[in-house]
Amino acid sequence: MASNSPKIQEIIDGVQRILDLDANILILGDSGTGKDHLAELIHRCGRRSEGPFVKIDCSNLPADLFESELFGYERGAFTDAHDRKSGKIEMSQGGTIYFDEVSGIDLRLQAKLLRVIQEKRFTRVGGNQQISLDARIIASSNIDLVQAVSAGAFRSDLFYRLNVMSFELPVLRDRRGDVPALARRFLRRAADRYNRPAQEFSPEAVQLMMNYRWPGNIRELRNITERAAILAPGPVAGAETLPTERFLQASDFVEIAVGEKWNLEQLEAAYIREVLRMTRGNRSRAAELLGINRKTLLDKRRRYGIE
Repeated sequence: MASNSPKIQEIIDGVQRILDLDANILILGDSGTGKDHLAELIHRCGRRSEGPFVKIDCSNLPADLFESELFGYERGAFTDAHDRKSGKIEMSQGGTIYFDEVSGIDLRLQAKLLRVIQEKRFTRVGGNQQISLDARIIASSNIDLVQAVSAGAFRSDLFYRLNVMSFELPVLRDRRGDVPALARRFLRRAADRYNRPAQEFSPEAVQLMMNYRWPGNIRELRNITERAAILAPGPVAGAETLPTERFLQASDFVEIAVGEKWNLEQLEAAYIREVLRMTRGNRSRAAELLGINRKTLLDKRRRYGIE
């Protein structure tokens, strides 16, 4: 979570205030912004760090299996229940239970989850014994739960129970200043994992990543740097290790230029740099695409300091 982003710093400050408390936490943010990572960080740094961290992927858990997975079941509760089985909540005792993408829970089951959160106890499917809940509760969502409540897709009472403390993670394009450090960190981890030599990105590669809008957020950055670690032949991963077709989107390029108030010289330099990268340094082909001759291209490269 190390970051120069004021928004991330605000989240870190808020997390530090609740680490030793068991207040319910709701983490919001687009897919890939790091909600799972923040949930695990809260667990690892909090007073329940010695206990288990149990994650429930609510978006991929079928409704007919939800109760047995969440609450567990007694022997004979249904046809295939040959033995007693503990559910996810029981497995999280003393630690943290994390409901990932909680908006994916069926409305009928939302009521049962609400009851558990309110009463701090639950019963296994087919059983009568009341079991006390002793775990921190964290939930996350990649959709606007306020809108989901208004649309009748999410229970308002469950939303308010979960939303005691909330943190909204920004998308990566709103924290571009963190991209170089994150990319370097992910590159080195991937290089260690695959026993590859890459340790740094070239300035051209960093510039490309800074200009990109990152629709897949940190998850996409991690995947791209992993690819770069595999492809880089030496300690420096160049622009050629990045997926060209994904990074060169004209609409994004222009939008970034306007948003960052580039002047025409900055725009021209960036465009020439991209065309040279596309042509892998073929100056004749680059000059042809740019509609200028090789001498003019050479003059512009010298003027803008393009290697």
